[in-house]
Amino acid sequence: MESLLEHVEKDLGVDRSQLGAAPEGAHVVALVPAKWLASLKERGVLPSLCPRPEGLSEAEVRTCFQRSVQKLPPGWTRVEVHGLRKDRLRYPLATTHGTHGDPKGRPGTLHRFMQNVASQNYRNLWARAHRLFVQPYHHAHDPPIAPVLEVLRAALQKLYGCPLVQVGRGVSCPSPAKEWGSPSRGRQPCPSVLPAEVILESSEMLYVLFPYVHYSLHDIVTFSPAKLSNSHAKLLFILFQILQAMQACHGAGLACGAFSLHEVAVDEKLCAQLRVCLQDYEQMPEEGGKEATSGGASRVPAAVESSPAEKPTAPLDGLGGLVLDWVNGRLSNFDYLMHLNRLAGRRVGDPNYHPVLPWVVDFTTKNGRFRDLRKSKFRLNKGDKQLDFTYEMTKQAFVAGGGLGGEQPHVPHHISDVLSDITYYVYTARRTPKAVLCSHVRSQWEPNEYPANMERMQAWTPDECIPEFYSDPTIFKSIHPDMLDLEVPAWCGSCEGFVAAHQALLESWEVSQDLHHWIDLTFGYKLVGKDAVREKNVCLHLVDNHTHLTSYGVVQLFNQPHPRRLAGPLLLPAEAPLAVKPLIPPVEETRVLEDLKDQLADGVGGLLLEVEQGAEALEAIPVTGRGAEPLAPGVLSAQPAGAPADGKHLGRRAKAPVLVEGAEVKIVLPDGCNVLQALEELERLDAFILKGLHGKLPEPEPPLSTPPSGLSALFHRDMQALGVLVTEIIFASKLRAVKLGAALQKRFQVARRLCRYHPKEIPAPLQHLLETLLRPSVPDGQLLGELEGSGKTPLFAYEPIWQGLPPPCPAQLLSPFGAVLPFPPYFPALHKFIFTYLSRRAEDEGQGRELVFQLWRQLEGVLRDNTPEGLEILLPFVLALMSEEKTAVHAAWYLFEPIAKALGPKNSHKYLLKLLIAAYESPRGLHGRFYLYTDCFVAQLMTRLGLQLFLSHVLPYILQILVGVEGSAQEENGALLLGAAEDDESGEGSPVPGSFGEEIKGDTDRGSGALELLDYISGISLHDQGYLPEGEDFQNGLYVAEGLQEPESLSLGHLSDKSSASEVSLGEDRPAADGESLKDKASLESLDSSQDLKHSEEEEEMGPRDREEEQEDPPLVAEELPVSVEASLAEEEEEEEEEDRSEQELPDHDGDKEQTILLDTASKTVRWLSAKLGPTTTCRYIARNLLRLLTSCYAGPHRQQFMAGSEENSPLSAGSIYQKRPVLGDVVSKPVLACLMHIAYLYGEPVLTYLYLPYLSYLVTPSTGAGAGRLNSRKEAGLLAAVTLTQKIVVYLSDTTLMDILPKISQEILLPVLGFLTSPTISFPSGVQARLILCIKAISLVALVALRIGSEMVQQHLSSTLRMFFEAFSSPLAEPGLPMELAMGPAGLLPHDPSALEELQKVFSPEMAYSTFVPFSCLLGDVIHTIVPNHESVSHLASQYLASVPSSEEPLPGATSLERSTLGAGPFSSPCEDTHSGTFGSVLVGNRIQIPAEAQQEISGSPSRFCLTTGGREESALKQELPRSAHLLCGNWLAYWQYEIGVSQHDARFHFHQIKLQSFVGHLGAIKCMAPLSGEDFFLSGSKDKTVCLWPLYSRGDGTHEISPRLTYAQHRKSVFYVGMLDAPQYAVSCDSAIHIWDPFTGKLIHAFEAPDSKVPITAVSAMPPPYSSVGMASADSVLRFIDHRKPGLQHEFRLATGANAGLIRCLAVSPSGRSIVAGFSSGFMVLLDTRTGLILRGWPAHEGDILQIKATEGNTLISSSSDHSLTVWKELEQKPLQTYKSASEPIHAFDLYGNEVVAGTVANKIGVYSLQESSPPSITKLSSENFRGTLTSLAVLPTKCHLLLGSDNGTVRLLA
Repeated sequence: MESLLEHVEKDLGVDRSQLGAAPEGAHVVALVPAKWLASLKERGVLPSLCPRPEGLSEAEVRTCFQRSVQKLPPGWTRVEVHGLRKDRLRYPLATTHGTHGDPKGRPGTLHRFMQNVASQNYRNLWARAHRLFVQPYHHAHDPPIAPVLEVLRAALQKLYGCPLVQVGRGVSCPSPAKEWGSPSRGRQPCPSVLPAEVILESSEMLYVLFPYVHYSLHDIVTFSPAKLSNSHAKLLFILFQILQAMQACHGAGLACGAFSLHEVAVDEKLCAQLRVCLQDYEQMPEEGGKEATSGGASRVPAAVESSPAEKPTAPLDGLGGLVLDWVNGRLSNFDYLMHLNRLAGRRVGDPNYHPVLPWVVDFTTKNGRFRDLRKSKFRLNKGDKQLDFTYEMTKQAFVAGGGLGGEQPHVPHHISDVLSDITYYVYTARRTPKAVLCSHVRSQWEPNEYPANMERMQAWTPDECIPEFYSDPTIFKSIHPDMLDLEVPAWCGSCEGFVAAHQALLESWEVSQDLHHWIDLTFGYKLVGKDAVREKNVCLHLVDNHTHLTSYGVVQLFNQPHPRRLAGPLLLPAEAPLAVKPLIPPVEETRVLEDLKDQLADGVGGLLLEVEQGAEALEAIPVTGRGAEPLAPGVLSAQPAGAPADGKHLGRRAKAPVLVEGAEVKIVLPDGCNVLQALEELERLDAFILKGLHGKLPEPEPPLSTPPSGLSALFHRDMQALGVLVTEIIFASKLRAVKLGAALQKRFQVARRLCRYHPKEIPAPLQHLLETLLRPSVPDGQLLGELEGSGKTPLFAYEPIWQGLPPPCPAQLLSPFGAVLPFPPYFPALHKFIFTYLSRRAEDEGQGRELVFQLWRQLEGVLRDNTPEGLEILLPFVLALMSEEKTAVHAAWYLFEPIAKALGPKNSHKYLLKLLIAAYESPRGLHGRFYLYTDCFVAQLMTRLGLQLFLSHVLPYILQILVGVEGSAQEENGALLLGAAEDDESGEGSPVPGSFGEEIKGDTDRGSGALELLDYISGISLHDQGYLPEGEDFQNGLYVAEGLQEPESLSLGHLSDKSSASEVSLGEDRPAADGESLKDKASLESLDSSQDLKHSEEEEEMGPRDREEEQEDPPLVAEELPVSVEASLAEEEEEEEEEDRSEQELPDHDGDKEQTILLDTASKTVRWLSAKLGPTTTCRYIARNLLRLLTSCYAGPHRQQFMAGSEENSPLSAGSIYQKRPVLGDVVSKPVLACLMHIAYLYGEPVLTYLYLPYLSYLVTPSTGAGAGRLNSRKEAGLLAAVTLTQKIVVYLSDTTLMDILPKISQEILLPVLGFLTSPTISFPSGVQARLILCIKAISLVALVALRIGSEMVQQHLSSTLRMFFEAFSSPLAEPGLPMELAMGPAGLLPHDPSALEELQKVFSPEMAYSTFVPFSCLLGDVIHTIVPNHESVSHLASQYLASVPSSEEPLPGATSLERSTLGAGPFSSPCEDTHSGTFGSVLVGNRIQIPAEAQQEISGSPSRFCLTTGGREESALKQELPRSAHLLCGNWLAYWQYEIGVSQHDARFHFHQIKLQSFVGHLGAIKCMAPLSGEDFFLSGSKDKTVCLWPLYSRGDGTHEISPRLTYAQHRKSVFYVGMLDAPQYAVSCDSAIHIWDPFTGKLIHAFEAPDSKVPITAVSAMPPPYSSVGMASADSVLRFIDHRKPGLQHEFRLATGANAGLIRCLAVSPSGRSIVAGFSSGFMVLLDTRTGLILRGWPAHEGDILQIKATEGNTLISSSSDHSLTVWKELEQKPLQTYKSASEPIHAFDLYGNEVVAGTVANKIGVYSLQESSPPSITKLSSENFRGTLTSLAVLPTKCHLLLGSDNGTVRLLA
């Protein structure tokens, strides 16, 4: 190693301080600048001297070489330098490598594979015959040879695709530019081979620079074994990658060497890369006529080598010898403990994994005393009580968390580590640079905080000691001027004296006699199991099942108690001790023994000898989990060859060659081949010599010299090294005592021995592989033969044919037809997927999209035959794509659907939801974000995540984009997810009396809890349904496309509502690539004909009239906003300078277009969702969140600024209250208002009166309690939002409804708003601007109401409102010191606020008086004098303003202002004209104003509907009718909806009110089973009439509406008794004694399975949950079978019961995790089966009668009902039931689950709700004949909508609430 360091320093110019030897001792690690390495790779020329790290101390540089250190100085990196000495590469090498040459020759078919095997076998047999029978007589055909250096040089360039870089003065340097452009550079390397950075050659050395390997396979099996423990697929995939690498190396003509676990680099995603072990190419010069490979001998100490006689005890040579030396006193305590640290992998200088020694002295006492080595330092420091508390608390948390597999946040443990990195740095603080201490211990330098003496040092930490305190006096001496030296105890004079005394104490007899206890605690059996719990020594690292990779941790070396040291008094004395008992026994006893002697020798002696030998054998063979022990060779050699331990597979395979060799096989030779010709010629020659010449026959000559080793032999050695590697993975815990870097020969012997002695520990998939590679069943002498001890490259010679196959090679093992390794069929596609991911890095979003698209195209092949184990390998790569900024959006769009479909509900929630939310929260400017808001993607989310999870977790992020709120905005939490923000600030409870008040209170409580759900936690709820159909995208006629508008309109920021999001994104504005258009087409059109089915059904139900009416819906027009506006959407309040700066920027048109597309897409998706979800769910989750969002639109001063672009400087300069300049909040709120109005259009006027208005009254209600008398910013925004929405509502209310609720509007909205507006005691947080805007909006709302009802009704209903408003013009100005009496209760008693008075003076100005009083005077005439007492003073103020305005600019509040009126109707033409009704071109009809359409068209210039223009003005009619929708609430639907919106959302109980909503008519026989789809928009029903129907679940009619089936499946031949869904592929499963798997939206049969025996029909069926695609079925013979529709035949078959007493299996239920399945028998017996192992976990008599139904739910809970009238709740493995309910009169034959409740039905038409957890009496409801006719036969619950589906015997299904 020293020689290699010198050469690297000389040739590469790297300073010696930047070089470090690797722990394996085979290569050098160099710390180099990243730019230096990049220059070397790019230019192909070695730069000048490598720069040295500046500003880093020597200690910091040395720390960088530690494997556990991941953080390096910026700009620096580590590389591995592997060097080969050319003087050891001078031997020749045969270049032919036979059948291993072509890695591309992997056969694709079985026929080609068999052809290749036959040809290889033929060539191999011929070669062996030629070697044995021809070569002794003829030596002419020598294989071609070449110098190994040339072969190696060419192979390296071919494998790594990079040329050689010449370094040094004596080497000719070709032009790097020419050579660097060589064709080899373009060769695509194998992804499973660790790539080389560069290849260098000097005059003496050949170097290969590899990237630094952070984690190796050795780290996984040593420190993170749980990474591979839960499935064989992960280990098989690592072997698959290693074989791919070996195949690539062999194809390039390069042998992989005697690689070990350290040569396989892995990462967190289990990507494995093989690092070629080049050192095995070196050969030492011949000494004594014998060659030895340096790959083993040169790197291994002489002590490792052993003679053949010692080989049986070889596994313990290293550690066994150390133990014996220490026990017998030949090795010191210090040296022995350091050896144990090295064997455990601890590295000197590694702060995370430094060697550890015990504290042997307790320095806290006065003169010191020996420490108790029977207890850990952690236990001595913390105390038993603290450790017990830690263990119990973590144990309780572990149990509460479910205690399932995988990494757990809380695992029962006592200690966390033996020596932490902080403790190491504190120990070495005197010698560690200040910068290192500040970065690891504490950020601020406080030297006095570090322990100053040994006593404080030992008491400070619970960790153990380090070797330096026993060996290095310099650790006490400080290098810091402000830190004193570490003080030694008083009984020592100096640090040198202390170190000597401390080491003497370590070697003392008192320590030696107890040191083995400390070894047991630190490295031995007291680390695990009951011993660790008893000793309070459970270490977190060993029990947490962590799956993250690490290069350090606690390692157990011994699993048996360590022997005590035989030192001092423990050794036997030289003289015999005194005998206590007489030495000569009585004569009688002797005689008896002599009498028995002959008998024992005659008959029993042999038996006793066998017993003794058997006992010795049992003691010698280690038990499972124990470490390697000395094994007697005689015992194992006596073991019969056919012992059961060999396993069935191995036994069968061992017989195969015997049968082949013993059979008579006729050999067919090719034409023209005469194999006897050579023999005949030889005979003739011999006859001539004998008879003609009378000479002597020549003897066959031996070969003149040993032929050179060939590549074929090296490749065979590689395969044997692979077998050794696999064994080391399997038996990692038994091989920790083997020294690092042992020779391959020794590793091979240990591996064979372990395979022979522990065959049952070898996983089944690897048994045949090890038998093929290592031949453990063949005796050593027979296997090794003449190669034993010869030093030849292959460890043994493979037979030409073994079990019909040629010698193993990578291609053979990778072949799916070889059957040596059972690789899953999806491995090649998965490997290609990972290679594509690793080879193409996304530098920008375009490359990211292309990468994701390429992976999406490959994903189908990966998932086609995938398994849950394979998904565990695939998932990390998908998660990485979804978490990277460049690929997040496209990964969600392309990959979410197929991955979530395969994962299933729980895993999609657990792994994908958090990343999806992060994609929605991502910063602005990501192109293509609108994809995440399209209706087709939202449909995927609903289907794959489940409806409830989508509504609670994802929907808020879709809605928030309507106000432009991005992820960083505070409004997102304040407005949407914290609905109780108003209450939090105002201190209120229930806001409004009545049902709506209760609704709001419950709503806010639920909102607070929703915020906690944003944390990434494991959960459930994914339901697979496939893409939502294209028809659903356009249902209800919302998205009738008429093409894009003209480019001019787009440039003005106006986007037509007629263009869908997909058109905008894929049309003129954003040309899509071919791949993306393909995906868009696939997402919308490749969704089976189910989409067309849904689409046609929706259009059919709506009819043309409905579509015409829906087109009258107010369109949503999103405007392009400048950058300043867009930036404001993300921040609630900005500083003024930021606002000014952003406003000066130029508009970003691309960003505006993206924002426009985003708003348009999200708006249409929300409309589509509103119709799809139904009235109750829409109002609960969409409408309520939109109402909260509306408040956030006006939050903050920036949202209350007037929009730029208007020519007037004053907001009132238009001259009238009807001309309002829009503020930014008005623009932002337009999409929200449009969606709110669309919901009202869908479900009718009750949404306005029962949902919107009560919430608005809550928003404007004055605060009480702690918040009384003040106005916060959220309340201020709520006032503005309330007035804005009320104005919208008033327009849509009918005349009758408006007059009915006008008093409520006046009392609960107008008066409270005016109370805030005119209060002199309450100031607005945003100052005058907010009060001014509120004033304008409020008085405009009053004017709108006045115009609707006429002057007479104004005097009756709005007099108090107008009086309060106009009184504000006189009171604050006339008497500023007197309080005003406002309708605010206690607020009137508060003192005046000076800022509020100032605001009032500025708002209620002469201009405001003129702008408000004049129009109302025109409208009301003389009535205004009676309504407004201070009309004279207000008129005087208006006159002042009129006089102050020049005559040329005098505003005209008459017809001119009317033409610009935002209300679209002119109340007057001049101040004095038509004062009775205030109409312009209108007709007075009763108390309302009817405006003819012609007059309105003439005035407004636009149709009488909302049409938002670029100026932000609304041109609309005074009144608009809500057109009738197909979903209009009426009858029972309205009654149910009114009840539901008043119910608290977090009420977990199921309330059944017996309200009939719909009927489903189409079956002709009794309904026997039903299954709702996961989105709760469809359900399936199976009937006695042999059909299965698919029904839509959309709100229609008034409760009497009857719906026909969407699709009828009629391929069954008998009555259908089961119907369900396979969630992963979204297929329906139905059974009538034969199982049919079919597409529910097309009716196409996918798979049909008949019972194996027609006399034994199928009696019960259950579909497995995702990620499984199996169906479990039970037949009448009590056999449980599993089938997979993707594969033919049966998967598994288990017999659950025997005998006739058990009866038939009536029902099956699968746990939500799919890990167990329970079967209920007709005898009342239940059986629980583990689906992973096929073992019966439990069988018990659960009921006295026939079991009718079983359900399984979370928490290992089972619910069963029986004909004995009982309903019972069980825990899977508990004997007693949790709950038992008895039905009085009839059994419960149908039930379903709703949360923690069971909803059950009986044949007496009774519905009962039972609790799973509480023993409370059930609530029973008798179905009335009006709501349900017939007998109840089946039942299903819609959990999100809280509906019940009830099937009857007359074939009708009814939906009840």
